[in-house]
Amino acid sequence: MENDKNTYQVVIVGGGPAGIATAITLHARGIRCCVVEAQETPVRKSGEAIPPNAKPLLKQLGILSLIEDEKHQIYYGNKSCWGSHQLDQKEFLADRLGHGFLLDRLHFETQLQALYQNTKSIFYNGFKLKKVVSDEIKTIVTIENSSKTKTLTCDFIIDATGRKASVCRHLNVQKENLDSQFALTFNLKLSEKIPNEIIVEATENGWWYVAPYCKNEVTMMFFTLKEILPTKEHINTFLQDEFYKTIHLSKIITQLKIDTVKMMPAGTSCLQIPYGENWLAVGDAAYSYDPISSYGITSALASGFYGGHAVADFLHGKPEALPTYRYVVENAFRAYMEKLVIHYQLEKRWEQSDYWTYRLSAFSPNITS
Repeated sequence: MENDKNTYQVVIVGGGPAGIATAITLHARGIRCCVVEAQETPVRKSGEAIPPNAKPLLKQLGILSLIEDEKHQIYYGNKSCWGSHQLDQKEFLADRLGHGFLLDRLHFETQLQALYQNTKSIFYNGFKLKKVVSDEIKTIVTIENSSKTKTLTCDFIIDATGRKASVCRHLNVQKENLDSQFALTFNLKLSEKIPNEIIVEATENGWWYVAPYCKNEVTMMFFTLKEILPTKEHINTFLQDEFYKTIHLSKIITQLKIDTVKMMPAGTSCLQIPYGENWLAVGDAAYSYDPISSYGITSALASGFYGGHAVADFLHGKPEALPTYRYVVENAFRAYMEKLVIHYQLEKRWEQSDYWTYRLSAFSPNITS
C-alpha cells in the first residue's frame, strides 16, 4: 500500500483504553496506523479499579508508570455484602503483586492518548465514524467532524468503539446480548468521610457499587433488570427506595442527594467471532462484561495488546494469528462466564426475586452449551 497521508495499514476506531492499547502495540510492531476518536478530548467517566494481577500486562504495554502517578489512588481491597448479611473485606495483602489502583479515569485516558500521540502517529480526535466499505483488497473509512469529511484507506480496521461496536454494525456484524441488565449511575458529593475503597452490596432487586471518584465524591451505580426499571420520572424515587433497603451502605452514606442519573446497558454481550475479513474487535466491542466481574478496563487493555499483536502478525503474512486471537479471548470469556454464574449462585437470600432468578436463568444455558 502506498504511503499516502490518508492511507494506513490499520485504522483503529475508538480512542479509549482498548483502542490506545491496540495502537501502542501496533506502533511497537512497526505498523502504520491511526486512531479515530469521536470526542475532542477525554470525558470524565466513572472511576475504575485496577487489580494487582493486572500489573504484568501494564508492564508489557509500557504503561505501568502511568498508573503510579499520584492522581491515581492505591487501594488494598474491596468490601462486599453478597450472599449473607455480613460485609466482608477482601484484601490484597496476601497477593504477591501487592496493592491495586483506583484510577482517575479522566486523567488515565488523557495519559494514554498523550502516550500514543508521543509516537507521532496520527490521531483524528473529534471525528465520528460515518461509513465503512470493505472488499477483499482494501477498506474505505469515512469520518467527519463539524467542518470536514475525510476518507481513509486501510488494509485492516479495528473496532474499539465499546459496547456499541460501531464498526461491526457498519459491516452488518451483530453482537449477541446475553442479558438485559442496566446500570443507573450518578455521582454523590459526601458530607462525611468514608473508606477509600470499593463497596458492593446486593439487594432484592439488584446490587449497588460505590467507588471513590475524587475528593469527597463517589460514583454510585445500581444494577438491575431493564424490566424492573420504572418510567424516567420515577427513577430518582426508585433509587432512593433501593438504597435505603441496603443494610450497610445506608449506614456508611447517611445522606443521599441524587442529581443527574445516567442509564446504560451493563449486561454481558459478545460477538460470535471477534474478527472477519480485514477487521477485528477489541475491548467491549468484542466482549462486554458484567461489572461485578471487575474485568472492565483490564480486559480492554489486554484485548488491545493481544489484538494488536494478532493484526501485526496477520499483516506480516501469518493468517493463523486471527484464529489464535479468537482462541485466547474466547477462553477468557468462557472462564468469565463460569465465574459469573458461580458468583450469582452465592446470593440465595431472594430466591423468588425476579432479578436473582433471571440472572441465573440467563447465563446457565450459555455455560452448558
